[in-house]
Amino acid sequence: MNQHPIDPVQGAPLIELRGVSKLYANGTLANDGIDLAIHAGELHAIVGENGAGKSTVMKMLYGLEQPSSGGIFMQDQPLPLDSPTAAIAAGIGLVPQHVQLLPSFTVAENIVLGCEPMKGWRIDRAGADSRVRALMQTFGLAVDPAARVRTLPIGVQQRVGILKALYRGARILLLDEPTAVLAAQEARALFGALRAMVARGLTVVLITHKLDEVREFADRFTVLRCGRVSGAGLSSAVTPAQLGEMIVGGRPPATPARRRHAAATPLVRVLGLQAAHADPRQALGPLSFDIGAGEILGIAGVEGNGQDVLAQALLGLRAAVAEAATIAGRPFMGGNVRATRAAGVAAVAEDRLHDGVAPAMSIADNIIAIDYYKAPLSRRGWLDMNAVRRAAADLVKRCGVSASSVEAPIATLSGGNMQKVVLGREMAAAPRLLIASQPTRGVDIGAARELHRQLLALCTEGAAVLLISADLDELLSLSDRVAVMAGGRIVAHFPAEGLDADALGLYMTAARRHEGATATLEAPFTALPAHRTMS
Repeated sequence: MNQHPIDPVQGAPLIELRGVSKLYANGTLANDGIDLAIHAGELHAIVGENGAGKSTVMKMLYGLEQPSSGGIFMQDQPLPLDSPTAAIAAGIGLVPQHVQLLPSFTVAENIVLGCEPMKGWRIDRAGADSRVRALMQTFGLAVDPAARVRTLPIGVQQRVGILKALYRGARILLLDEPTAVLAAQEARALFGALRAMVARGLTVVLITHKLDEVREFADRFTVLRCGRVSGAGLSSAVTPAQLGEMIVGGRPPATPARRRHAAATPLVRVLGLQAAHADPRQALGPLSFDIGAGEILGIAGVEGNGQDVLAQALLGLRAAVAEAATIAGRPFMGGNVRATRAAGVAAVAEDRLHDGVAPAMSIADNIIAIDYYKAPLSRRGWLDMNAVRRAAADLVKRCGVSASSVEAPIATLSGGNMQKVVLGREMAAAPRLLIASQPTRGVDIGAARELHRQLLALCTEGAAVLLISADLDELLSLSDRVAVMAGGRIVAHFPAEGLDADALGLYMTAARRHEGATATLEAPFTALPAHRTMS
């Protein structure tokens, strides 16, 4: 439980939103009369469902959007934030969920970019490196300043984003879903660093969907629902059930019941899979696994240990070799993506914005992206637009997607609704194997429960599911078995029932940092059936 409660009425707030509303040109009312007070030296969590208005609040605090009415105040004085430049000048820094860095630049170059120390007319590279190292030491965020960003996993890139904001003098740090890509131990380490920042007088505001983070690490919280404040208070004085009711306006949906499945024979079998990578630490394999019909195999691992390469290799997006890769005895690797899909493979991409959808295209166009060339969507090489609209409307209704029209750009949907479209599209193909990478990343409680229900429904139809997730609670509640990846290899493998998230986290972090470390950990789980092959 949080050990640093802050009296919500003690002292004047550092920054306030007073009656702030945001009405967009298309008629969307994102925020409606928001009153929000953030005190100096606190960690303040903003929680709520997708589309509740959390990101809009963050954008207004960083000058990316401006209020339609109401005002923002700092120390009781009006604070005009007409641009990010104005926010930075006021000591406000933003670290978005998708950190924007230059992949070919080093860590130090990214951090000082635009604010480089100079020696005459030249950049003082030694001085930049020295300042970055001092900053890392001050705030306990260790990263190799000379490393190229493209070689770093997403979780480490996030630290670089935080350091970049701190380098520019941020006293108020805004974080959007900071632990979405981190293992449990790494999340605790990040919050340890954030609490150290707060102890030094910094103020941290974060968006999160993880209620345990609110109660364990935040000082205070504010809940948004439908653009309005539906609750606020001390994190130490609220229960998970109370938080959940504030978020969804009633009792949160229950986690779908998972009946553990023990398949007699594998449906999917992969032996000796290998794939190269520009970063040797993320090269894949050789590794082997199998999945039975109706079974979920969960893949755990700290971000950047080959999980994304595994998903891409199985779908045919990355060159790979395997001794065997079969579905019901028939090979499915070695061709192009269309051939792989025709063999019964479907996939939910880790990054839905870049790999799962075409943001500028309509919801309908995204729904038919896989099967557009098949009847009844296409006839004699021409799209039947009436059939397209019917198929899109049917999927939107069946998957509970909240959308004004199937003709609207998919980028207008909330993260949860966008993910419902992606998963619904993949399930509509009736796959034999579904590769689900981070299926509920960045979505709210209600949307996550619905996505879980859809995954389990697919299993009841006899499909095999490979579930790759950084959310250990999700893995443990849905999976039949869990395999741990480190350094592109499978280093541990357990039945999911009875498996503890903390114990699993030890394998994830120890295997990554010390080769062969899993051999020193006592495995408290029963042996797997003989037909289960993992390497």
